[in-house]
Amino acid sequence: MKKLFLATTALVALAAGSAAAADLPVAYKGPAPVVRPACAQFGGFYIGANVGAGYATAHRNDDDGYFVDNAGQTTYGTGWNGGVQGGYNWQRGCTLFGVEIDWSWGSAKSTFNDNPNVIGNVESLDSNLKSFGTARTRTGIIVDDVMLYVTGGFAWANVSNTYTVDLEQFSFSSNRWGWTVGAGSEWKFASNWSLKSEVLYINVKQYQDNFFSPVQNGNFRFTNNDSAVVARMGVNYIFSASPY
Repeated sequence: MKKLFLATTALVALAAGSAAAADLPVAYKGPAPVVRPACAQFGGFYIGANVGAGYATAHRNDDDGYFVDNAGQTTYGTGWNGGVQGGYNWQRGCTLFGVEIDWSWGSAKSTFNDNPNVIGNVESLDSNLKSFGTARTRTGIIVDDVMLYVTGGFAWANVSNTYTVDLEQFSFSSNRWGWTVGAGSEWKFASNWSLKSEVLYINVKQYQDNFFSPVQNGNFRFTNNDSAVVARMGVNYIFSASPY
């Protein structure tokens, strides 16, 4: 009987303590802290525009001696370029893989004059990198809000050539395929906007210009090799809004 009394007393005391605890005010914990991601998010579709400068190298080999004193020559031209780009990025953590396609107009012109010191002599070759584009993959890492990447893939370029001897002139324009490699960086300065800078080396496939000269009464060929280094800056709009 005594044990039953003690057990009942202990049960009543426990119940009373629980009721008193239930009446105590609950501490306010506030909203959960916002966890900032380890790096900026560049994932998703994007489009943008760019502007920069190009340095073009044009090597022309005079296979059949159209010019009197020169079998081969290399000319260099600089000029502005500008265009548009678009692509898609897959991001996992702070690493990224993406694809990008771009197109740009160009104005890198160069001129070669054979025997320029001979009075009355007109033998010249003009080259112009008029436009170019690339289709590339990109892979990189993101540190805070800056992405560092390397890139490479296919390239094409539209190059025009004009061959002149006295009053005779021949002009050609052709699209050539090739390859490109480069590197760049991209800074995400707002939730949907980024600023990029990159350098690309572009090399297109060797090709020939062929023509018949009535003045010299013969067929002539020029074998052409073209490459360019392009440095440019651009801005991208990223459609998938994400933290900083």
